[in-house]
Amino acid sequence: MSAPVISVVITMYREGELLAETIESILRQTCQDFEIVLVNNNADPLTVTVANRYREKYPEKIRIVHEPIQGVSAAKNRGIIESRGTYIALHDGDDLSHPERLHLQFQAMKENPSLAFVGSWFDRVGPDGKEIIKQDVSGAAPYFWLRTEQIIKKLYPERPLSDPSSPLNFALISTTFFKRETAIHVGLFDTRFNPRWFEDFEFLTRLYDTGEVLKIPRSLLRYRMHTPERATILRKQMNWLAVIRHLDLFYNILWDRYQSRTPDAPEIFRELRAFWLTYVSGFFLEHKKGRILGKMALGRALKENRQDPYIWKLWGKSLLPQSLYPKLFWFDELNPSPLPEGANEHLVKGLFSPYSSSINKGD
Repeated sequence: MSAPVISVVITMYREGELLAETIESILRQTCQDFEIVLVNNNADPLTVTVANRYREKYPEKIRIVHEPIQGVSAAKNRGIIESRGTYIALHDGDDLSHPERLHLQFQAMKENPSLAFVGSWFDRVGPDGKEIIKQDVSGAAPYFWLRTEQIIKKLYPERPLSDPSSPLNFALISTTFFKRETAIHVGLFDTRFNPRWFEDFEFLTRLYDTGEVLKIPRSLLRYRMHTPERATILRKQMNWLAVIRHLDLFYNILWDRYQSRTPDAPEIFRELRAFWLTYVSGFFLEHKKGRILGKMALGRALKENRQDPYIWKLWGKSLLPQSLYPKLFWFDELNPSPLPEGANEHLVKGLFSPYSSSINKGD
């Protein structure tokens, strides 16, 4: 059997019957020169049952591989390594692809072989996969990603965009399409980000180093919002302190890679450090016992970038009575539970300081 041109890598965890809808959306593609590589990342019995049902029905199209190490990076890497196609289309197990997705992305890569990867717009839909919450989403969301992309883009002065204030405009990872050999060349996904969070954006920065990016201005994917049950499952994988540690790891990786890229790198990293400290402050301010640490993070952010009115705005809000925080900082209520072990002054003082990463530190 000859190798397919495209391998669609779909990771499996707790999708259940939603996986069937995802697989069906690929089987309906107008371009049929593909295989589906389902990566069983310790999936639950229902998800495995669905996967086996489709493998038995379409043995010429569908394979199942197993990745025992829990995490998005490990699962996607296993899928890419086991793929036989020249091109990889990444896909989450609950999203839905437009019938022309593979055709349009393959054509774009064929016409522009120097592209690092191709993405697309997407529709954000409800858990049922039908209700459109937002159509033709073209850029980073929410504001955290938009601003992060705007800052990181400055590390590529040799590749100016028409609008200096625009972001890099990286794609949603479930819309990306790239050459398998390129992904392997850049080192695949960094497994230090297992089980999840920030692994996709870090991977895309390495792909971006190899060439230009094209985002097809058309929604080729329906990005399904999580049900409350699935959101709970994902939250149990990582608490917010682990998310902060992963962001700290991401910062240090970027520093190692780009600190000498441009003479402006130190100032760019100060700006990034300041903005990410404001982001981190929110996790603490939502906790009834985290006010001091939240204000500490904002204080560090101001020292790094006194010109940013956004930071000043948040700092001013933090000085008001804590009872007003839910309304001021846009969360439901103050969390009365104790702070996670390791959420302390030492952590906040060391965040985003190169070579003093708090990742994996328990104190």
